[in-house]
Amino acid sequence: MGSEHESDHNGLSHLPSDSGEVEKYYDDWSGDYDRTLAEWRYEAPRRAAEILRSRLHPDDVILDAGCGTGLTGKALADAGFTTIDGIDLSSRSLEAAAGHGVYRQLTQVNMQELPLPLDDDSYNGLECIGVLTYLPDAVELLREFCRITRPGGVVVMTQRSDLYEEREFATVLASIENDGLWDVLEISDAQPYLPENAEFGDRIMVHYITCKVH
Repeated sequence: MGSEHESDHNGLSHLPSDSGEVEKYYDDWSGDYDRTLAEWRYEAPRRAAEILRSRLHPDDVILDAGCGTGLTGKALADAGFTTIDGIDLSSRSLEAAAGHGVYRQLTQVNMQELPLPLDDDSYNGLECIGVLTYLPDAVELLREFCRITRPGGVVVMTQRSDLYEEREFATVLASIENDGLWDVLEISDAQPYLPENAEFGDRIMVHYITCKVH
């Protein structure tokens, strides 16, 4: 999966949440995804990796949840992390991700099917960038993130500014905090997401959310 060439990939703000349709969409796009996102000045992977690196050690084990074609993993490696696993719904995107040579392991996983096929306390850090768009009800997935992240570990994720409001995401985050699963450390102001994409531009932004797992 991942974030959202204009003629070939318009309507990004209204993509379906059906996992089969999402998988086909990103399988079909995987060949020119990296080039297109560069044209749209997609900086979320770098920014998120910097946030995670500011709170964790380079030797910590990181899960890239929704790694897509590996832009996020490459950014994590550029930030200094040396042990990165990736999961994603799109098999063709995973093939592209492998080409970056930064992942220890890559696994095809549908994050709408829970529980995730990952052991408790497997990771020191988890990153989920541009993925929650496709998960209208993310509460149980976020609980899974807490389960597979070790106590004291850090989760960094993004949520689109329009969906943050529409889905009352602040309430979702607080409910997990109230259950004692994590502390919400920081929610950024809305930041540019795909500034050179005509559909997103300065209208649809993104929040960076950082949580510390108990």
